[in-house]
Amino acid sequence: MGSTMKLVDRMRQSIRRRSGHVVLRAELAPLGSASQVSEALKALQRDGELIRLGAGVYAKALRDESTREVMPAVDVETLAREVALKLKAQVTTDTKGSLVLDTGDRRVSRKLALGQSTVQYVNNRNRRTFTTLRMKPGDTSKFPTTNVGTYVRQLAGRYGVRYTPTAVDKWAETVTRLAGDEVHSGPVQDLLVALKRAGRLTKDEVAGLLVNYLREHKQSV
Repeated sequence: MGSTMKLVDRMRQSIRRRSGHVVLRAELAPLGSASQVSEALKALQRDGELIRLGAGVYAKALRDESTREVMPAVDVETLAREVALKLKAQVTTDTKGSLVLDTGDRRVSRKLALGQSTVQYVNNRNRRTFTTLRMKPGDTSKFPTTNVGTYVRQLAGRYGVRYTPTAVDKWAETVTRLAGDEVHSGPVQDLLVALKRAGRLTKDEVAGLLVNYLREHKQSV
């Protein structure tokens, strides 16, 4: 018991000295054995000094004097960005505005619970089946119907995708003009093409976003 309390004190001091508000179990592991660290973390949670966000991820916390509820010391976005920095991930958002941590080629399947919000992990392996980028045939409900252009630009920025016209694109545009047809391409449409080519969107997803974009654009004219 005494050794556990000493570890709790050492861990408390270590946490207080750290900048930022997110603490990973892996950072505290050298302070004691696995079982000792687990007990110390539980004690700090009971004392309202830490709150568990997910497997191996904790945040500095405060206890509300009136409700006695333990809450993170900072807001959700700050926590998410600190977690992303520690896990070397990128913070993004899905179509509903929920936070997503993109871990790239590293496979992470856990979730983070930040108050009433849940942060989902996505990686290169599960991105194609990730719900924020999937839709059933004919179903565009997962995509925004307003500010669609902004959403597409953010999506392209998230994946570092840019549109570079190919020889085929230039040929098709020339043929269309020679035929006397109007060319309705634009920056948003070009980005959708680039996202499709990069494998970030399917043909159905591109079509769904394009329909929403054109409808919004027509209504604003």
